Amino acid sequence: MLQKVAISPRVLRTRAELEAYDPASESWQKQFARRYTHHSELKDVLNNMEDVNGTVYEKFAVSITPYMAQLMDPHDPNCPIRLQYLPSRHEEQKPGFDTLLDELGEEGDTVPGTSVVHRYPRRVLFLVSNTCSTLCRFCTRKRMVSQPAGSVHKEEIERSIDYIASNKDIDDVLLSGGDPLTFDDERLDYILGAIRERAPHVRFLRIGSRMVVQLPTRVTPELCAILEKHRVQMANIHINHPKEITPLLRERVKLIQKAGIMMGLQTVCLKGVNDDVDVLRELFMQAIEMGVRPYYVYSTDMVEGAHHFIVPYHRMLELYEGIRGWISGPAVPTFVVDGLGGLGKLPIIPTYVTEEIRRDGQGTTIKCRNYKGDTVEMPGLGLDFRVPSQSRA
Repeated sequence: MLQKVAISPRVLRTRAELEAYDPASESWQKQFARRYTHHSELKDVLNNMEDVNGTVYEKFAVSITPYMAQLMDPHDPNCPIRLQYLPSRHEEQKPGFDTLLDELGEEGDTVPGTSVVHRYPRRVLFLVSNTCSTLCRFCTRKRMVSQPAGSVHKEEIERSIDYIASNKDIDDVLLSGGDPLTFDDERLDYILGAIRERAPHVRFLRIGSRMVVQLPTRVTPELCAILEKHRVQMANIHINHPKEITPLLRERVKLIQKAGIMMGLQTVCLKGVNDDVDVLRELFMQAIEMGVRPYYVYSTDMVEGAHHFIVPYHRMLELYEGIRGWISGPAVPTFVVDGLGGLGKLPIIPTYVTEEIRRDGQGTTIKCRNYKGDTVEMPGLGLDFRVPSQSRA
C-alpha cells in the first residue's frame, strides 16, 4: 500500500496565478505555507521592483502572504503596501543617529526565565511567539521576530503563566509577539485557558495581532469561539493604510465582534505610506465605520533598518492638527512616541489651551484655540474661585 505524502502548497509565481487565487478557497494554514520568503519570488508578479543585496536577509527575513501580495500595486514601486513589506537598500544605510535592536528596552524589563515584559505596575506584555504571517520592514522586535534565537519555548510560556498567576497585582495581560494567532487553535486554547484558570485575578485579557489584517482567513468561527470561551475582552489590530481594509477583512472583523470582543486599531506613522492627512482621515473613518476604535498612532521606532520610515515630530503634530476636529471624535487616536529605552508611551499633543499671566498681573487667564484656528480667552478658568462659607445663624 502506497503511503500518502503531504505536498506543501506552492508559491504563486506569476501575476495571473496570484490574481486568480482566492484566499478564502483554502485553509489559512495552506495560505500561510504559500508565503513569499524572497523578493526574487515576486519578479514575475510585480514590476519595477528593487533588487536588494542579499545581506539584507542576514538582519531580517522576508515573509509575505499571497493575500498581501494581491494588495500590492503591480507597477508602482511607491505603493504603500509594497513599502511596508518589500526589502529596501535603505535598510543597510546608516542614519545620522543611533538605532538599536531593542529600542524599547523590553529585555531589561523581561522577568528572568519568562517572556513576560513587566514594565507597568498592574499590567504585563506576554510575548508568546516570534512568528508573524507577514513581516513588516519597520518591525520593532527584529531582535526576536523571524530569528531562531527569538523562539519562545513551551517552558518559557509555562513559567510566564506561573509568574502571572503568582502576582496578584497583575490585572491586565496583553498577548503579543510575533503574533499569537500564528498558533493553531489548540495551542491558543491552552494558553488562554491556563491564564484564566491559574490567574483568576486577571480582569482584562487582550490580544495584539497584525495577522487579522495580513491573513484575514485566520479568523474562523472556531477561533472566535475560543476567544469568547476564555473571555478575551479586546483584540487590537494593526492597519497603516486604507488599502489594507478589504471586504474580506471587514467580513472577518464581524466574526470577532459577534464573539463580544472589543476591537482597537493601532497604526504606525510611516514616511511615504501614511504621513498624509487625507490618508489618515480615511483610514480612521473606515476603521470606526467597521466598529474598530482607533487607539494609538506610534512614531516609527528607531530600530535598525527602519530609519527611512521615520516621520519627524513636527510633521506628526501637523498630522494630528489635520485630523482632530475634521473627523468624528471617536475616530481620533492618540499620537504617541514610545520612549527610548522603556520610557513608555508619551502622547504627542498640539497646544490648544494655554495659561498666561494677565496684563494687570492679577492672576492668569486661559487662551483657547480650536481646530480651525479660532481663538477665545476664558479668564474664569485661570481663577481659583471658592464658594464663600456661610455662617450659621
